[in-house]
Amino acid sequence: MHHDTADERGLPRRDFLKVGFGFTLALGVGTALVGCSDSAKAPVQGYAFLRPGDVALFTALAPAVAIELGAFDAAQRKAAIGTLLRHVDGSCAALDLGSRNEVRKLLDLLAIAPLRYALTGVGDWSEAGVDKMQAFLARWRGSRFATLNAGGNVLVKLTASSFYLLPESWPSTGYPGPLEYVFKAVN
Repeated sequence: MHHDTADERGLPRRDFLKVGFGFTLALGVGTALVGCSDSAKAPVQGYAFLRPGDVALFTALAPAVAIELGAFDAAQRKAAIGTLLRHVDGSCAALDLGSRNEVRKLLDLLAIAPLRYALTGVGDWSEAGVDKMQAFLARWRGSRFATLNAGGNVLVKLTASSFYLLPESWPSTGYPGPLEYVFKAVN
């Protein structure tokens, strides 16, 4: 099997494998230091995969990755981010078990406040702002450490692909939407 193959969401398996080892080690250390309650391990109600910390992370990532959200009014932005979160949740839940476990390690690591701050420079996701989130992503994606590089790529790909599924995002990409006769044929 070739490790560079992408799953059905276009996320290279290699990125998940790189995330695995480094984050497994850091997660083990972080969990030992701060512990983890059982309630933090349950998905948010209405979600299959995302936990409360994950929702906060992707809510902060969305405007940093999909800068088009800045042109939406507050109500549109809130609705678009809500739908984006459901897409991220569905994408993560649909991954094969190995990839799902690797994403979970990454998200669990970022949920541990002291490790999150040490690795990202971000304290509370809700207070990070677009500039700080973009700086964190740029550092990770440009890192010489394969684990951080892969983690940054996975976060960006999950967020961006979930945003570009939204019909509201299509005008910013020049995509006019599905051809009407094709849409009618399959619906």
